[in-house]
Amino acid sequence: MARKKKITNKRGDAIKLVVKSNELVEAKYMFDVWEERFFRSLVTMISKTDEDDKVYRVWFKDIRKNFRLKSNQSYDLLRKAAKSLNRKPVYIGWTKDEFRRGREYNLFEFVDYLEEGQSGKGIEKQEYVDVKIHQQMLPFLLYVKKNFDPNETRYTSYDLRNIEKLKPYSMRFYELFKQEEYKGWRTIRIDILKDMFLITDEYPKFATLYQRVILASVKAINKYTDLTIPIEEIEKIKEGRRVVALKFPIRTKSKREVAVIRGEPIQGSLFQGLSDVEIIESEEIEETEADKLFNQFEEAVTSFGVTPSVFLRMLNSRKYNKEDVEQAIRVTKRAKFNQVITKSVSGFFINALKNKYTDEKEELEKKKQLKEEKIAKKNILKTELENLKDEFAAKVNERIKQITATDEEVTNRAILAIKQDILQATIIRMKEKDLDRSLEVEDFRQDKQLRTLVINNIVKLEAAQFKDILEHYQVEIENLEAAITALK
Repeated sequence: MARKKKITNKRGDAIKLVVKSNELVEAKYMFDVWEERFFRSLVTMISKTDEDDKVYRVWFKDIRKNFRLKSNQSYDLLRKAAKSLNRKPVYIGWTKDEFRRGREYNLFEFVDYLEEGQSGKGIEKQEYVDVKIHQQMLPFLLYVKKNFDPNETRYTSYDLRNIEKLKPYSMRFYELFKQEEYKGWRTIRIDILKDMFLITDEYPKFATLYQRVILASVKAINKYTDLTIPIEEIEKIKEGRRVVALKFPIRTKSKREVAVIRGEPIQGSLFQGLSDVEIIESEEIEETEADKLFNQFEEAVTSFGVTPSVFLRMLNSRKYNKEDVEQAIRVTKRAKFNQVITKSVSGFFINALKNKYTDEKEELEKKKQLKEEKIAKKNILKTELENLKDEFAAKVNERIKQITATDEEVTNRAILAIKQDILQATIIRMKEKDLDRSLEVEDFRQDKQLRTLVINNIVKLEAAQFKDILEHYQVEIENLEAAITALK
């Protein structure tokens, strides 16, 4: 019988891949740190050759090794995690006929563990948990590997080492970013995020949520994983003054950067160990725009089989910018994933960059991004309009105070003008009917609608005294209103 070959890193450790369906990545649940360690270690053990009823054995010693834990950690933590996971449902939602539905799933059919309070020689040989994955959970774990169909199934995979130092929130964020790493960015609505993480009643203020959950998770991901989320480039999407979503840029670290994070050996310099050779440092050469693009995207592009010299030559033509390269990479990754590339992947990428290939998803994303930009711009203009109207109203009220200070009858004249106007007089009659009496001057001061009518009529009656204010503000207000209308 042939021995199964293991993929190893430079230190000889077997690479443990976590593979989950995207539905499970976006499911509604939250595990604590030991529950996460247990579940993700279990997922790495699943193989496409497994039978549906396989029982998986998770060793405590393997968890300690996988997550580089100190020797003072106890098996009690693994047992507690397995027992609590057996009671925690995972909620997976979907859209049917434009309505949201969902279902709660149990993770396991059973968990088998060493009972508490036992000790003695050979106890370490009993420090494991046996678990059988629930039949209903198999489509999201086992079948993703066993019956993979790119037209039906979408999954997320990554090396377990990338999350070994992460806490639960940052683990969930890492999977969400890894899921759309190929796009280079991910937009997440705040309400969906809180629902997904089961914190809908926590962190009512966005600033607190951002600092304690989101920013803390991003910093951990940047420090310990193969991804970088540039904090200064995180975009806050607003509706009015409220932040409703965040757009996260996603960058893939180079192999060298990941090796440094993991403490793996890095290939030495050509001059390493030549103590009797004098190395003369050359003058620093200014990095060109093509060099910057090459350094940023070399790893992604060469993974398609494109040689570095060909890629650099294309960049040196100055025909392509950062957005062009990113789009070509995304389109090529999707085409490769969907198995629509009939010849070489390298040739596809080169043509994708030259001819600015796009696809249905790319076009949808562009339309979505354009729509988001229009909404954001519209909200900014609305806020500007509100502020301008408030400023205009304040100037008018200040001028009215000046006028009434020298002309006490101007208010009475404005009220008389209201009564003589057919439409405005109707409002007065309705107010008097509600009050069952005639309106007094004080009513026109206290009632917001009546007060507005008085102000408007004073402006009409004393138009000359408001000319400078109207000329200054009306054109700006009309321009902003026209700009908002144009964005509908």
